[in-house]
Amino acid sequence: MSATKLRDLLRRRGLIALLLACLLVGIGGYLLWGHYGAPTRIALVNFPGYMSSGIIRSNDSRHVSYDELEQTELDKLEDYDCVLTFGMGLKWTAEDRAKIAEQGKHGAKHLVLFATTDENNINTLGSKEGKRISEYFGSGNKANYRSLARYIRRYVDAKRWFAPEPDSVAPSATDVYYHVDESVAFAKLSDYEAYLKQQGYYHPGAKKVMLVGGLNDPFGGNKQNLDSIIMSLTRSGLNVYPVTSFSQRLRFLKEVSPDLLVHFPHGRISMTGGDEVVAYLKERNIPVLAPLTLMAGRQEWESDPQGMMGSFLSQTIGMPELDGAVYPYVLSTEERDEEGLVMLRAIPERLTRFTTLVHKFLTLQQKPNSEKRLAIYYFKGPGQETLAAQGLEVVPSLYRFLRHLQSVGYDLTGLPETQEAFAQQLMREGPVIQDVSGGMMADYLQHGHPAWVKRAELDQWMQADLSAQQLAELKEKYGPAPGSYMTQQHSGDTELAVTRIQYGKVVLLPQPMAGLGEDSFAIIHGAGAPPPYPYVASYLWARHAFDADALMHFGTHGSLEFTPRKQVALSSSDWGEALVAPLPHFYYYTIGNVGESMMAKRRSYASVVSYITPPFDESRTRHIFTELQQAIEKYYELKEPAAKEQQSLLVKRLAVGLGVHRDLRLDSVLTRPYESKDIERIDNFAEEIASEKITGQLYTTGVSYTPAKLQSTVIAMCSDPIAYAKARLDRLRAAKPLDNTSDKRRFGQRYLQPAQQLVRQIFGAGRVDEAQVARFAELSPAEIAEARRLTKPQDTEAMRARMMASRTQAGKQSAAPTASAPAAQPKADATPQPKAAATQAKPSTTTPPKPSAASPQHAATAAPSSKQPQGTAKVMHQMPVHSTPAASVSKEQRERAEVIMELVKAIESVPRYHQAIVASPRLELDALVNALAGGFTAPSPGGDVVANPQTVPTGRNLYSVRAESTPSQRAWSRGVQLAQQTLKAYREQHGKYPTKVSYTFWSSEFVETEGVTIAQVLYMLGVEPVRSQFGSVEDIRLIPASELGRPRIDVVVQTSGQFRDLAASRLALITKAIELVAAQGKEEQPNYVAEGSVATEKELVEQGLSPKEARELANVRIFGGINGMYGTGIQEMVTAGDKWDSEREIAEVYLNNMGAAYTGKKEDWGRFVKPLFRAALRNTDVVVQPRQNNTWGALSLDHVYEFMGGLTLSVRQVTGKDPDTYLADYRNHANMHMQDLKEAIGVESRSTVLNPAYVKEALAGGANSVANIAEVVTNTYGWNVMKPEVIDKELWDQLYDMYVRDVHQLGVARSFEEKSPAALEDLTAVMLETIRKGMWQASPEQVATLAKHHTELVAKYGPSGGSMTADNRKLRSFIAQHVDTEAAKAFDKSMQQLDESGTATGPEAKSGMVMKKETVRDQYAASESRSFSGLYVVAGVAVLFVGILVLVRYRRRRDQDAA
Repeated sequence: MSATKLRDLLRRRGLIALLLACLLVGIGGYLLWGHYGAPTRIALVNFPGYMSSGIIRSNDSRHVSYDELEQTELDKLEDYDCVLTFGMGLKWTAEDRAKIAEQGKHGAKHLVLFATTDENNINTLGSKEGKRISEYFGSGNKANYRSLARYIRRYVDAKRWFAPEPDSVAPSATDVYYHVDESVAFAKLSDYEAYLKQQGYYHPGAKKVMLVGGLNDPFGGNKQNLDSIIMSLTRSGLNVYPVTSFSQRLRFLKEVSPDLLVHFPHGRISMTGGDEVVAYLKERNIPVLAPLTLMAGRQEWESDPQGMMGSFLSQTIGMPELDGAVYPYVLSTEERDEEGLVMLRAIPERLTRFTTLVHKFLTLQQKPNSEKRLAIYYFKGPGQETLAAQGLEVVPSLYRFLRHLQSVGYDLTGLPETQEAFAQQLMREGPVIQDVSGGMMADYLQHGHPAWVKRAELDQWMQADLSAQQLAELKEKYGPAPGSYMTQQHSGDTELAVTRIQYGKVVLLPQPMAGLGEDSFAIIHGAGAPPPYPYVASYLWARHAFDADALMHFGTHGSLEFTPRKQVALSSSDWGEALVAPLPHFYYYTIGNVGESMMAKRRSYASVVSYITPPFDESRTRHIFTELQQAIEKYYELKEPAAKEQQSLLVKRLAVGLGVHRDLRLDSVLTRPYESKDIERIDNFAEEIASEKITGQLYTTGVSYTPAKLQSTVIAMCSDPIAYAKARLDRLRAAKPLDNTSDKRRFGQRYLQPAQQLVRQIFGAGRVDEAQVARFAELSPAEIAEARRLTKPQDTEAMRARMMASRTQAGKQSAAPTASAPAAQPKADATPQPKAAATQAKPSTTTPPKPSAASPQHAATAAPSSKQPQGTAKVMHQMPVHSTPAASVSKEQRERAEVIMELVKAIESVPRYHQAIVASPRLELDALVNALAGGFTAPSPGGDVVANPQTVPTGRNLYSVRAESTPSQRAWSRGVQLAQQTLKAYREQHGKYPTKVSYTFWSSEFVETEGVTIAQVLYMLGVEPVRSQFGSVEDIRLIPASELGRPRIDVVVQTSGQFRDLAASRLALITKAIELVAAQGKEEQPNYVAEGSVATEKELVEQGLSPKEARELANVRIFGGINGMYGTGIQEMVTAGDKWDSEREIAEVYLNNMGAAYTGKKEDWGRFVKPLFRAALRNTDVVVQPRQNNTWGALSLDHVYEFMGGLTLSVRQVTGKDPDTYLADYRNHANMHMQDLKEAIGVESRSTVLNPAYVKEALAGGANSVANIAEVVTNTYGWNVMKPEVIDKELWDQLYDMYVRDVHQLGVARSFEEKSPAALEDLTAVMLETIRKGMWQASPEQVATLAKHHTELVAKYGPSGGSMTADNRKLRSFIAQHVDTEAAKAFDKSMQQLDESGTATGPEAKSGMVMKKETVRDQYAASESRSFSGLYVVAGVAVLFVGILVLVRYRRRRDQDAA
């Protein structure tokens, strides 16, 4: 080989070697870079936006990057070096967790922070790393988040290049005053006030407003919302005291003693002493406003028909209500900055209104009563119908309240001297007139002295206070303002009348009709349409022309809180906000309707002041059944079969003679004896009627119960709990299983009557002693003392201290919006006070001002409590409080101790309840005056006094339950028992299981029972709740088929709008359960749920839906009002008998109006697909309706026939068969049971409207008491339409005998005419319409007598303007045909005068079936950015490699050219 070739070969080999060396260097460099220097990518999964933004903004390393991921994006997690997941609100399935576990096997590093279930407590980093990261989160603040990024890069991702050592965990500033300057904080009040004075923020002598709470940390760099609020209040002339504290808020409250507290809520005010805070607020009379911070952008919120739902709703609105907080007014939203990060910002125009609201409350504190201007709205039926409110005699109550205001200095110049004159003026100058009653309207406009509002004036008010959307809707619906209803032409201009009666500086206004047209039920509950101009003008007149300092609604309830649009977290386009804010609003509300009171609080910003229910008494009907029950007693005593059979025939003859067989669906063949089970039913039926708790006269504000009614009410409240607790104790004592409650008569003799006697003794003495308790309970004092010891709650502070040592993972993020916590009540101190992750402020680098302000880090050590991990203290507070542990105590001993204490507490409560009822009338008036003075109204649970005695004393602000903790453990147990009763009853009747059961969800039942109806639904499906460590029900699981031992029963649910608004998360839970069960494969028992979904899908396809859409909808089982409406829209259609000829027409309207799907999923909230509800009702065998209140029943409350009846009628039309109907009776919490509807109607009618004792009591009451009788008759008609088989001809005959013939000589006609002739006109009209429609086969004599009475009433008092004859031409003609010619002419003339119209009715369409489909659009778009990564290294190596190849190729060509 020549030297040249050798050199060439060596040169080539050298180049190859160089190339290989470079390649190896590149690969090595890449590997080294990947191991030591590559960027660290961290995924933040399921974190609230404001929190993740704080973390990301704190990161100062170019070599660490964060991405925000949704909890569903599991496939992306393997791309990250570390995954941090926020555990609260996490909805991972078992499959999701399995996928994460598989990723962990391949090296994925994952930590779940603040997990609320053991299954989600995932840590693949290692305990040391997980602990340190949790500590960084636990203290929060910017310094810790900065260290967090460094720590993950250095110790989790194990990078050594560009990885400075992280700092140790820095304490976060808390228990300090703060301000807009993030670099300062103050541990002492004097230092803070000195700072305010130095900076020019202090206003000598001004009112003090304290700020606490908030999602965001004031030292986290994301507090624009807080700064805006602080400065807005400061510039308005107030002294503002912002405080950040977790455990010391009560101390700060006492230190500042503010005039008003602003709580930015996410939980209760105090984490460690909620009741103590409430007591201090009450003592110092400090009102609490609770403006909302939303975790959504403004545009998303404004377009959301819900406003808010789930745990965030409960934590942000529900739990602050436990502290008496009011006015959940949206103030701040999340907005993206230029970097795409979430910032919390106050909405400017809403901040201005909120600042005005604060001043309005403070003005009420300062302004003399004589100068205060108060607008009071009352509720009234149309025409001559009296004022209305649940359980209240409204006219005397309102008059007494006005007199009380006058006595404390309010200017009520011109208030009539007598109640009678006041009542006459209300009817004359304060009517509500239907648009169909033109003659009545013309007369009022001419002689009623309304306030006239000019067109230009109304336009100006509306432009100022209404949104563009509202203005457009009004114009589209009613034409240009002011419309044509309640208007007149004057000097070439159109003026609108505002009905009002003014006494000095107090004005009374009837709440106008909330809509025009014929369906007045839809009007009252706002079925998806804007209220008409007179309604809007009434509220705007009070604000602008009258210049009201405050609004009040008097009595339960009106329509404002049921006007359409958002459920909670209202916007300016919601009528409840537009017509109220920014005025303080107070609502006098019954304790007996807690569910709907939440609508008043949340949908019209009301501060509720509760009033008591009417007094209770026994039915006093026992004498009616004496002979029957004696015969039954003898039947039980007899042993010889023949004698027993003869006695059974006697029992049957007596029962048939009383008509009991009809109510119990028993035969009346007198030669065939009843079986023992039938006789037992008869005995229990008679005993139930005799023991029924009834009300007669209604309550009058400020008037105490009579001594006799006071005693009977206390007996009604206390006897059942004592009797059932004693029976339960006896069962525990028994050597063998004992049934001592199912035989009601024997239970009454053995337990109830002795309990009643005990209550009488305690009532008379005014006290109870231990010896008395021991004697009744048949226990020794030592046994009672031992029971007290075993059930005594342990020291909660000690428990928290113990928990602190073991729960280091807790942090401020426990405040996140999806946090889970118990359904706490004010006395259950286990409620979380969440707060967002706090970020640390940098210490001031300049000389602090004098007096010196502590840096946030230094201030954090100023208070002893701040030495503890603050988030840990928070989670300690979330933990439930348990009784004293005793390892040696058996389950049986503990159960016995609990039952003993249940009995002891029931007995010991008698004097307390007695005094609470005595005090209530006075406390209500005091609370109303105090509320109007800008004071604090203490919180209270709701429910009638018998079902929930804790509701007294009244004069308090009602609250709800935390939806996410339902069904509670007790509710689950009761729900299972009731579902089993339903299945047993159906099997006994039909010999098989039902295929599908329908349930109605009502809000008050939900609140009072903590979800018993929900529990029944879940158990029917064959699932059970899964509870988190904090007691929340976040999931469900299948009950194995072998354990269930029966088919999985299909369900269909209709929800009221009120329940829908309170508990949307429970609808989502049930939907999840249905989907889980429907997806099950073949089991040993039939799965009617899966079969139902298949059938629904098939029917929807047959109705024209695509297979895909049909499959999506196949599992929908929950339905409610279209357009977010709160009622069914059919109630007035039913009573307008001339508008329909067959029940099919009613069913079609019902199916349409209640056909919106509410699955709990935001994307299909309120979705309407016309054939879907009909398909879901197929195969429905049973309809169940809850009843939880002792003040109403199926006959006395119209909504029962509306909802339960409407659904029953619809099922009959869809399936061709009448379903079984049951009331789930929850009135006695110790004896919840199912009752056949017909039987329940029998009990109610016999104990009330057919009971002379009850009727006499009601007739002795006022206008509302007698009007209630007429309402029962109307509801009886409603049931006759909806389910005819539960209303017998005999019931109509008996009603006729009681109220028309007056067979008991009670002076019925006289009492009605003295108090409410309109009510008697209504009553006779209903009976006549029932006859005309062929539902009551009345005799000619009955028809003639009714027609005569009715026409005589009209002749004497004029048409009421509100009865069935108001617009029913067919009924008018029918009546005229059954009286003599002269009477007919006079009647026709009177009705014609009612009709003659001086005004037009406006352009409203008359249709109960108009619907606009609503959709929810998700306008959030996620953006993703990536930092410097290893791709750059790869690219560099590739470029180098290509470069070398080019160089080699170039040299080779050069050498070839040279050769």
